[in-house]
Amino acid sequence: MASRSTQIHRLAAALEKITGVVVDAAYDERGRRWDLHYSNGPTQASMQAHLAKLTMKTGLDVALFTVRRIVQDDALALQAVRYLRITRVEDPSPSAAALSWAIEEAARDTDYSERPLDEREAVLAARLLATEGRYTSPQLLAERLLRPDHGLAALLADDLQETRAGDRLWAAEYLSSRYAEGAHRAAWQRHLQPMPAREALEAAAADPEATPAARVAALTLAPVVRADLETALAALDRGELDLITAVRADDAAWSTVGAALHLTKQGASQRASRLAERVTSTAR
Repeated sequence: MASRSTQIHRLAAALEKITGVVVDAAYDERGRRWDLHYSNGPTQASMQAHLAKLTMKTGLDVALFTVRRIVQDDALALQAVRYLRITRVEDPSPSAAALSWAIEEAARDTDYSERPLDEREAVLAARLLATEGRYTSPQLLAERLLRPDHGLAALLADDLQETRAGDRLWAAEYLSSRYAEGAHRAAWQRHLQPMPAREALEAAAADPEATPAARVAALTLAPVVRADLETALAALDRGELDLITAVRADDAAWSTVGAALHLTKQGASQRASRLAERVTSTAR
């Protein structure tokens, strides 16, 4: 029969296979328990659940073990970036202590908190970590990200300077970096949330000193703005037609509809017909 130590190390190897992380097993003489520790990977609760299933199969007592997860700097930086990207801009600006706590909690409670959701998140996290040197902490990350001259936008460095016609994300971010003010500036600088496309386009169009890149960016956003306006106009057409139909259902004469729209009764009837045609065509 295998020794207790061999059984424990086999169990650690089984945990590694299940979770994909290295699990080290060491005996704690003082506590007379086996310490299973690992970096990043699943949360401590998830690892405890895997451990409970394995001990039931092997006959080992789960009380023999202490599970300890070490959250590394890469996971902290990644969760800091993710938290700020998803934070609503209308939320009050957090203090460094509050942001530090949120980063630490997210890293602790997220399975595989070192794994990025997308390439941009990975790039931003790597750059944030690089600014902190060899050691970081949730508090240091929070303090840097809350500095007026930093935030997530500072991590883009010179990426936006390359003109990318047709790239709507680049266009929105480039124009935000040049023209965002007030609340839009704070949302861009800290959370990497671009200003509304229409405002960005209008700002570039009104700027007599707009750069060639700004003009290309504004042109790239023009179809976005047009589509938004067309959607709003279609909704207005439907709403106005519904109101005309409702007013007529109240036995109101076309003269009443016309007076409300500042039209003759014939003009009101013709307008209703045109609205019906447009609503029908946009619904196809």
